[in-house]
Amino acid sequence: MKKNFFLWCLYDFANSFVLMGFLFYFSQWLVINQNRPAWWYNITLVVSSALFIISAPILSKKIDATQKKIAGLRFWSFLTFICYLAVALIAMLTENMDLLATIFYTLANYAYLVCFLYFTPMLNDLSTTQDRSWKSGIGQSANSIGQVAGVLAVLPFVNGITLFGEPGRAQALLPATILFGLFALPMLIFYKENLNVSLDNDTVVFKSNLISLFKEVFSHKALALVLLGYFLASEALLTFANNFPLYLEVVHNASDTIKSILTAGILILAAVGAAIFGKIADRKGNLRVFKILLIIWCFIIATMALVTNFAVLIPIFLFAGILFGPIWGISRALVGEFSPPKLVASSYSYYVVAERFATFIGPAVWSMALIYFGEGVRGYQAGFLSLGTLLIVSFLVLNKIKIPA
Repeated sequence: MKKNFFLWCLYDFANSFVLMGFLFYFSQWLVINQNRPAWWYNITLVVSSALFIISAPILSKKIDATQKKIAGLRFWSFLTFICYLAVALIAMLTENMDLLATIFYTLANYAYLVCFLYFTPMLNDLSTTQDRSWKSGIGQSANSIGQVAGVLAVLPFVNGITLFGEPGRAQALLPATILFGLFALPMLIFYKENLNVSLDNDTVVFKSNLISLFKEVFSHKALALVLLGYFLASEALLTFANNFPLYLEVVHNASDTIKSILTAGILILAAVGAAIFGKIADRKGNLRVFKILLIIWCFIIATMALVTNFAVLIPIFLFAGILFGPIWGISRALVGEFSPPKLVASSYSYYVVAERFATFIGPAVWSMALIYFGEGVRGYQAGFLSLGTLLIVSFLVLNKIKIPA
């Protein structure tokens, strides 16, 4: 169990390298260096997400029926590696093949998402109700540390080290891919899956389309409320994270160096917070601790909206980092806690979808605030308060869940 858990965390660390390397540098290479319109990059996210939504019901129901995960993770991780490798080599070694690179990037994103259909439900295999949040938090800590390592590891290649072809942003893509492969490989080779699971074949029904799976999962009220509450919280906090650099520049006139240092500090503290609060959640209750975190986040968001002194806000930003990691660690454990035994993978598929699509309501209310109040201090203040409203609604949704005494 301990060996498998270590390998699981190492994989969570590994996937951060391609996440950060391609998020930072492929988008800039495609839009800035290759002079392609921004919708080229955004359409890759839309298409890969659409492919994921179409295939997730079939794959997740098969996982629930067989309980087999590692074989699927091996296949999709290998496909992810090959597609990212193709993108990197095309970007570094060819000219005028941007469309092919974009196609491979779309496939890589899709394969990357599918990996989590197999990877995330493993949390239930590796934990019990007594330690699930803590172990989920440790995995999230590994992910956060991997994001910092991912940014730092490829930076020298962006700033001068040239492997093949022309120097520049494309040089970051190959190291990110190789590091992902190296750190993911131990799990793919050495993870031992326990298949001593009793399956009642009469109760495993393959309703493998999006509508039937939705009805099946969301017929469980507590699970449905957990997924809805998580979706709203993700909308608010991912919108905050995505707009944090712009907020620092517009409202506080922070330099790129300050932004980078703050971001690294927040990610490191997020790793610490995920582990600490995971342990607390296992003792005090996942749902209870998650709701307390949402309340504290409401006050943090309000403080950022109302306080304009940058020096005063720095410790607030760092404190927010401590509470950022636990949101993802504990929410992942919550889904495992409320998932019916026959629907664990299917439930986690909606968790992955919720995280992937937590980019609609939050950005919409944020954008409306900026449009109405202007893209200045007042606009960002209104944007923060609108995100606080989403957190309050998330809390109210989760508060409807009744835990037996």
